[in-house]
Amino acid sequence: MRIGVFFHGPKIFDAGFAKKVIKSLKDFGEVQTVINGTMGITACFDSFLEKEVQIEECKSSVCLSKLSEKNDLLVVVTYSKSPESGYAYCWHIIKRANVLDKPVIQIELSEMTLIPWTKNSGEIAKSFAKKLSLNVKDSPDFGKVLWREGEKIFRKVLAVEPGDYLLINNMTAGKAFSKDVTIVGLNEKIIEVKGIDLKDEASKKLENMRIDIREAKLDTTKCLRDYEEARVLKVKEKVEAKGMAFVDHAGYDVYKIIRGCEGVVSVGDDTTTVVSDIAFRFDVPVIGIVDNDSDKLLPTVHVHKRSEVFIVEEDDEAGEKIFDEIFKRKKKIDITFDDMREKIAKIVEDVLIERVSMISNF
Repeated sequence: MRIGVFFHGPKIFDAGFAKKVIKSLKDFGEVQTVINGTMGITACFDSFLEKEVQIEECKSSVCLSKLSEKNDLLVVVTYSKSPESGYAYCWHIIKRANVLDKPVIQIELSEMTLIPWTKNSGEIAKSFAKKLSLNVKDSPDFGKVLWREGEKIFRKVLAVEPGDYLLINNMTAGKAFSKDVTIVGLNEKIIEVKGIDLKDEASKKLENMRIDIREAKLDTTKCLRDYEEARVLKVKEKVEAKGMAFVDHAGYDVYKIIRGCEGVVSVGDDTTTVVSDIAFRFDVPVIGIVDNDSDKLLPTVHVHKRSEVFIVEEDDEAGEKIFDEIFKRKKKIDITFDDMREKIAKIVEDVLIERVSMISNF
């Protein structure tokens, strides 16, 4: 049997389950494993499993579709903030991946359960559950989560707990004050988010963004990853580190740009924590442009000793100016880290509150 395994989330690796799952499933046949998502990929590296687990930088449903092309059975492995959250996630991606013709099962490690999601996966599920000491559970039905009223489109966000942060296409939108969270869209614009205290910064961004809420990536979390040890990867010896890259409120794309850079300029408090933590693994320093409004989605942050932050009045405005005047709206330019640091100092001098080592700021 060819088994395609899709890991989602960092905790599977941080808790040491990834290696155990792979080893157990190999008793049933040939195993192909993949991981996506910035935090999951980072945890995979930290667990020294990047040679065994294939890194994918695409949507979860696309990962599952790719696995279905070469495998007889699909296994989605999650370790979620709550069992319901894991089940809701799996329910969504199975629908979008269009893989119902294949046996699909889910292993949710937060309560050690196994769910057969397709009618043809029952017997396999029993065998796997026994091997992995899991309890078999019926697949839940989440009912109607997307509907239209006139020209407006409504989308219910599943498995929300008060205090969760809502991320829309990886942007932190705000914090939930209710279990009932609904996004309202009109003409590819988000016009309302019910049940969320929207951040002012997010509200302004949503006004100018075109988003089809039917396709938007929605996540709820209290933190992106909770861990301690980070692994420094030996990659700079193979790739010449040259030039500076620019990341603006999109730390989740950092793996696409980090290799081969001497350094990174990062705009936004939480973006800078994510970028710095990942860049540390590649021995790459970061210049952060922040205004100290972090949601602390990443409790533990490892930073390069040369990394520095410029605390300014408004990081969006300062970042836009840096992108215009220094980067000329290019994502990467040929300039040294030290030269970039001094150019930024001149550009933000009128709005600078403090310039400090990043180590002291986290």
